Amino acid sequence: MKSLILSWKLFRISLHLFSGITLTLLFVRNGIHNSSTASRLFIWWNDRLCQIFKARISISGEMNQEATLYVMNHISWFDIPALASQKPLHFLSKAEVKSWPLIGRFTERAGTLFIQRGAAGAAENSLNEITQCLEAGGSVVIFPEGTTTDGSGLRKFHSRLLQAAIDARVKIQPIALRYPYKEGINPHVPYIDELTFMDSVMGLTKSKPLNVELHFLQSIDHHLSNNNDMSNKQLALLARQAIASKLKIKT
Repeated sequence: MKSLILSWKLFRISLHLFSGITLTLLFVRNGIHNSSTASRLFIWWNDRLCQIFKARISISGEMNQEATLYVMNHISWFDIPALASQKPLHFLSKAEVKSWPLIGRFTERAGTLFIQRGAAGAAENSLNEITQCLEAGGSVVIFPEGTTTDGSGLRKFHSRLLQAAIDARVKIQPIALRYPYKEGINPHVPYIDELTFMDSVMGLTKSKPLNVELHFLQSIDHHLSNNNDMSNKQLALLARQAIASKLKIKT
């Protein structure tokens, strides 16, 4: 019986991914933030995916509505639909995601920005793409740790890409993410080590419950009164401190 239920859920997930590809091909033309139809579909699709996994998302604080560079800690690929169910967003992801079955095609059409880690000029290219997206009125999410963790701590926040907020003259809003569980850390959620994407999907389907907390923290205005901006390193430090404080993680 359990295997039957799992097979049914995996079928629903696959069907939903195909629907996402179809919808983006039909309705996404000039970006998700330039079309009300594309924006609504983007939120609906991600919200529906969260429902399929029976995720219960709780929100604290208010999410900026204007163009913003969001900075969030990173635990799982599921962080993305959980946050994207709130607002049309562009995410920065590793280039390998483009080759993932179904997911890769959909994320590319949905406006994901990709970075080729280790390639010459990769950071500079990504910085330019993020800046242009912000200047065009879009909002971008980056995971400055550069990788996923189990949620018990925070890695160093890499600061280079936060320069985009300075260049585009937009605010940075830190977001603290947590998957609360009866024993502290939900063992089904972290997408770490040698776990494959399909193993992660199957693990998430077994998580009962799948609770998600999104804490929208106070925005950081990098523009100082003396006309000098904070450095990207200062911004990364402030964002990390804010997230660590909310999650009660020692730094």
